[in-house]
Amino acid sequence: MARLSEVKQSADDIGQTAEEALESTREELRKLREKLHRNGAQLEDELRDAGERFAEGARTFGNAAAEQVRAHPLAAFGIAFAAGYILSRALRR
Repeated sequence: MARLSEVKQSADDIGQTAEEALESTREELRKLREKLHRNGAQLEDELRDAGERFAEGARTFGNAAAEQVRAHPLAAFGIAFAAGYILSRALRR
């Protein structure tokens, strides 16, 4: 009889240990989910800021290019023609 009670006690101990491990795992997963959520929000903010900076740089570049084209229309036409010719030759091969 003593043997059966020892087996039951061991099974109870194993069950308790498994429940504790499961609860610990749940807690770690909850912490990980929260951390990923915070990091995702931070990354989203950083990407939004980078996109805004990129857009501002593109506008500045576009304005500068437009000024140069207005100031030197023949040179701009010549450069565009040459670039188109070179690109068409490169893509033909």
